[in-house]
Amino acid sequence: MTAYFIIDLHIPDPKALETYEVAANPILSKHGAKVLTRAPPSDYEVLEGDWRPSRLVILEYPSLRAIHQFYNDPDFQPAKHARQAVPGAIANAIAIEGTPSIPNDGGILVMDITVHDPELMQKFEPANQMVQKYAGKVLADSNSYDVIEGNWRPLHIRIEQFTSREVIRATYDDPENGSLKAMRQNASSVRALALDRYSV
Repeated sequence: MTAYFIIDLHIPDPKALETYEVAANPILSKHGAKVLTRAPPSDYEVLEGDWRPSRLVILEYPSLRAIHQFYNDPDFQPAKHARQAVPGAIANAIAIEGTPSIPNDGGILVMDITVHDPELMQKFEPANQMVQKYAGKVLADSNSYDVIEGNWRPLHIRIEQFTSREVIRATYDDPENGSLKAMRQNASSVRALALDRYSV
């Protein structure tokens, strides 16, 4: 089943970032990865919370196994070690299983959710109707994932696909979503980013 590799990446040296991505690209291809986004702060919108990654990378793989094979591939180790050796470099990365049949373009909504009131949160299910109203698709929605690198330990991750980042904002601001959003905010805290499917 399709899986997603989400990396909150900080490499303070732009040249080192470019060198790392050039070195990693052929190994990504080798393991069937597709780059969905490599978004710097100028290319995403914070919808909720304090999440401000220097670069948010989301990769789509054929499976969770393929993510682990990529990360542990001997051909990838020199690039990974060079990245880790850059002063101030930090990567927090998780892998999560998703759903098949994803469109090839559009915007992505990523949510890191901490639930405080599970009973109230269950009533938030009608929010899926808002996703459908705006022709969105839930790519992943789970509290089960693999930590690949770093200390990011989200309690729940949800990834949604829409036709554009503007549609994500329209969904978020829709008056019909107001009461659902208020309910969700009472039941949980969320860090949410809206970004283009692909940003160089």
